[in-house]
Amino acid sequence: MFKKWLKKLGGGNTLYYPGCVTRYALPEVQERYERLLKRANIDFIILPGELQCCGSPVKRAGYHQDFERLKAKNLETFARFSIGKIITNCPGCYHTLKNEYQLEVYHTTQVLSEKILTSRSKLEWDVKLPITYHDPCHLGRWSDIYEEPRRLLDHAGWQVVELPDNRAMSLCCGAGGGVKSNYPDLANAIAQARLAQVNNGRLCTACPLCYAHFKENAGDIQVMEFSETLLQDGDERR
Repeated sequence: MFKKWLKKLGGGNTLYYPGCVTRYALPEVQERYERLLKRANIDFIILPGELQCCGSPVKRAGYHQDFERLKAKNLETFARFSIGKIITNCPGCYHTLKNEYQLEVYHTTQVLSEKILTSRSKLEWDVKLPITYHDPCHLGRWSDIYEEPRRLLDHAGWQVVELPDNRAMSLCCGAGGGVKSNYPDLANAIAQARLAQVNNGRLCTACPLCYAHFKENAGDIQVMEFSETLLQDGDERR
């Protein structure tokens, strides 16, 4: 049955799939990514009505049959709307849709980075303010997407500062794998330990769950979601 639907996914529409955390907990983040995709002249659609979960948290929790049911519903929906490729800002959704569904999927940092690489214009900045970048587990170790976020930050006028443990050695924010839901004190302690490594007062990440969890534990650290760093102008940063 899946093969029948997958055959229908060739060509067709490009779907922006924000994921559950973005759609329901961080709607302002979804709005910013829509603006960025439109600014980059990327033609995309958004599914109407309630967003169906990709199933990543369900599968990670061990509910494999429930995951397969979610997957079947989503594949049917994607076929109904003639979805040919998917863009998502959620690393968990990216990894799941790409590897579990075996669809053509791109993370927002990939498509936006490709746009600046093919653009003839280069932004020049008098001063680049420092910002610490955190590699999310699903985006980094799981998906090998490291350079695109850094390239975008540099292009947007930021000086990227690395954490002691970065790229493939990056530490978890503490929220993933059901830790935040089941062991909130442990999750908060992990986030606070990570935030203690930030020495310039500003942290950003390209994962909505990492962002929300860090922000909850931020203290005096300014935590920024990735889309926010790309839309700020110089005056807003000071």
